Amino acid sequence: MMEELAAARSMAETKAGEIAIIRSNQAKLAENYERQVAALRKAMAEEVARHKEEVEAARAEGKMLATENAFLKQDLAEESMRTNNSKAKGWAEQKPAPGTPKKHKALPFRDGFDDDEILAVSPSKSTRYKRMSPTVGDKRKRRLSEDSPIPLELSPQPEPMHVETAVGDMSDDALDEAIPKRTAHGDYQSSQLVKRLLNHRTFPNENSDMEVMARLTFPSEPQRTLSSILLEEVANLDIGIYLLEYARAIISLWSRALREKFFEPVPIFMGIMRHVLSLDAPSSASELIEHLVPLLQESGEVNGIPRFKHSPVSRQNFGQVRQTPLSELQPLVNSTEALGLLYQIACSCLHIDRVLEQFWRFMRYDFILMMLNCSQSISDIVLTLNLLSTSIRIESFGSVQDTEQDQIANENYIVDRVANLLSEIPQVDEGQPPYMASEICDMRLEALSLLTSVAFNQKAPASTHGSMVIASHSTALARLIRAMHDELDALYASPPEKELHAALVNGLMHLVYGVICRHPEHVDLQSKLSRVAGGKQKFLVVLTRLAFSEGHILEAGIEDETVEMAHEILDDAVNPQEAEALLEAFPSSKQQE
Repeated sequence: MMEELAAARSMAETKAGEIAIIRSNQAKLAENYERQVAALRKAMAEEVARHKEEVEAARAEGKMLATENAFLKQDLAEESMRTNNSKAKGWAEQKPAPGTPKKHKALPFRDGFDDDEILAVSPSKSTRYKRMSPTVGDKRKRRLSEDSPIPLELSPQPEPMHVETAVGDMSDDALDEAIPKRTAHGDYQSSQLVKRLLNHRTFPNENSDMEVMARLTFPSEPQRTLSSILLEEVANLDIGIYLLEYARAIISLWSRALREKFFEPVPIFMGIMRHVLSLDAPSSASELIEHLVPLLQESGEVNGIPRFKHSPVSRQNFGQVRQTPLSELQPLVNSTEALGLLYQIACSCLHIDRVLEQFWRFMRYDFILMMLNCSQSISDIVLTLNLLSTSIRIESFGSVQDTEQDQIANENYIVDRVANLLSEIPQVDEGQPPYMASEICDMRLEALSLLTSVAFNQKAPASTHGSMVIASHSTALARLIRAMHDELDALYASPPEKELHAALVNGLMHLVYGVICRHPEHVDLQSKLSRVAGGKQKFLVVLTRLAFSEGHILEAGIEDETVEMAHEILDDAVNPQEAEALLEAFPSSKQQE
């Protein structure tokens, strides 16, 4: 037995050793595998980066070739126009228009004829430039016959006739005609544009932007002023349009200021960019979208992120309402101004679908959702809602995503966030007075307007994409009904802003009724109402009030169509016994009449 025990122990130790060796080999294999995977990933990343650099280089080369081609076309057009103007001027000099004859100086070589008699015979012929027949030797030049109204066509000469005239003897009109009109006009416009850009002043500065930037320096480069860096950036760019070169240089300085958290010149950059867009909005916006739109979103995040972190939906303060401390905000970086510039760019591209789609490709969906949070400034929320209204397309809305799945998810997030705004109360920053009830109502009317535009696309009335998104959303309709109940409840208190509450009730009812009528098979109200706290009770209360209560409080603002819609929805939602009970509990004034 002892020998068997020893043998068993020996065998157990052998097995344990083998297991340890196997585990060690397995660990080595796993480590080698991880090392190979890491090496492959690194090589793939390097390959992707190299490919991206090659693509960018090819794009830059293509853009440069396109620019050179455009310049060559412009030079060819100007040269052609200059040639045409020269020919026209030569014909005008050879055949001047009839006019009153002027008295000319006495010529040194006379031919025996009286000048007055010649002018009396043919006043339309210029005495300065006479068409002569070819001369031979020192023979006297013979004038054209006075009896012939049409001069004889001469054989072409080897060299065209050239009349030398001193520049000092030419009049101002002649000098203007000698310069191609388009070139002169373009140079004048360019010089005026440069003056307007260099003399621009950003409120409240009394000095020009250049003078202010001449006193500012980056913390990382204190030996150079912003104005010198700006002029050097403009000189290095070769776009061909000074306005775009100046704007690109400003964008470069602006981006650097945000990276270095040097916010003092940011208001100046925003003012200059608004001025640039006002000078030539459509063409400037289309050329600057790729660089300006991401920069404006980055500027909006300077104060947008701290406010979002203090919102009830953030992970740090989930469910808690906290005001954003002013110490965490940067007053020099105005998020409202950044959103206003984004809205200005989007509006300038509304009539160009390709450019507008490019704009919404550079708009990040997370930035839009963050700026629709109740902790943001109410003016920022309204501007974001207005900005989203420009994104409504025939079969989509919001930021343009790469895949259909991401696009649908993004659209559902937008509907969810905007529907929440109809019941949430926007929070102010620390130390600021709370918003007035009228301001909150105006913000909710903007949210309702956006949802209505999404559901009923004015560009494509037959499109049901937006209404389908709202109808298939798990809680959107229930939140709209809950908001309608709260607005009607506030209306019964007869507040000063009762007209705004009535407009919200009417608009919400039209939206809910329209979506239900469009997609009855996708709308299961009872299941959707159960997902919102008190949804079923508020649904019955608000529809009953609208359908049966027609007192003086409602007559001033609630429309008859709203009452009829409430009747129809209520009839479909309750059984006949419940309808009779509601009718007995709320006898209408029309039946009493």
